[in-house]
Amino acid sequence: MSWIEMVRKTLKPLDVSFSTSRGGNPIVKPLSHPNLSLLFLVRRMQFSFEMKFETICVLNIEEDWSGKDLTNILIRMLAESVELEAKGVLRKKIELRRWSELLQMSKFFKIPEGGNLIVFLKNKNIENSLEKGAFELIEVFPKLIPDEILEYYFMTSGKQLLVDRMIQDYVESPQKISWIIRLHSMYGFPGSSRISKGYYSVIRLAEKIEEFTYTSLVS
Repeated sequence: MSWIEMVRKTLKPLDVSFSTSRGGNPIVKPLSHPNLSLLFLVRRMQFSFEMKFETICVLNIEEDWSGKDLTNILIRMLAESVELEAKGVLRKKIELRRWSELLQMSKFFKIPEGGNLIVFLKNKNIENSLEKGAFELIEVFPKLIPDEILEYYFMTSGKQLLVDRMIQDYVESPQKISWIIRLHSMYGFPGSSRISKGYYSVIRLAEKIEEFTYTSLVS
């Protein structure tokens, strides 16, 4: 059974719809969360022959944006971008920190201090909402590129100069306001347990991120 078939078999009993991306990867949409879309993909790890499995959630923030400075909102979201890393061998603990790509992004944008999302997630005891063994790393950051090249961006790690230019153009004139929640599951193809644990972890985290956005960024 291929990993794509495994994703479909694992998530089929849930209340979701399936489609396929341009690259042939499965897209899952939870019917109870119409503003969420999850892309699943497998790709080779950088500088390695090992493969890794990723669950990439796009969380669209549904709001009347007329008259609002979307570039400013994106920059504020960027300042709040975070990573959650599972550390430890037997008893894994979640380390919550600012997104490691902020240093690169600061070359293009003046990014404010941020840190409020970290406090919010800690107060919500986010570690208790995430499935044990579901991931090694989760990144949370605003969507900074057009929908049509999103899959390409993740398949190529987004390091090219062309992508950097697209990010700058997008922030200057955003299509929409969305978060990306990117879950990394390292070393090999996923089994049913990791797929379902990753799915539920992303959904629960997305609910917290959405709450934070409406109460702290766009209220």
